[in-house]
Parts: sequence; structure tokens; C-alpha cells
Amino acid sequence: MDDDALDLCGKICPYPVVAIVREVARLRPGQKLRCMVDDPLALKSVPEELEEFPDVSLTISSRGSVWEVIVKRQLKGNQDHEHERDHGP
Repeated sequence: MDDDALDLCGKICPYPVVAIVREVARLRPGQKLRCMVDDPLALKSVPEELEEFPDVSLTISSRGSVWEVIVKRQLKGNQDHEHERDHGP
């Protein structure tokens, strides 16, 4: 499984959202996309925009002033739509 990564630090919305949605549309089942963002608006906008993809799971974790966003395209037959947030240290 090939996983992709995007460093979107320093980019302001809507650019991170557009880039993430574009890359998620290209993911095959089982693949995941790891993104780093530092625009707080992306934390609200990304989950909203990904609602159009019923077969993805989303995890957002705080890494200081940067957030790691992991989006995984579910395998067929395993389409539990989950959104998790971890705003820990």
C-alpha cells in the first residue's frame, strides 16, 4: 500500500482544504494520506469538505502548533465513517 504525505504548513485556507480534497479523490481503497497543517481554519473546513466521501476515515492530532491530518480510504465493505480528534499535547 502506497501512502502519500502533504506538508501544507504555511498555506492558508482554502488552499490546504482544496489540496487535501484533491488528493483524497485520488486515493485507492486501503490507501491513506498524511497531511501537516498549521492553519486552524483547516481543522473546521477539512472535516466538512470530506463529508462528501462516505468511505474515508479522518484523524486529526495536535503536534504543538501543527496538526497532523490522516485520511484513510476504507476498503470496500468496510465503510465505517469515523472522525476522530485528538487535541492532546
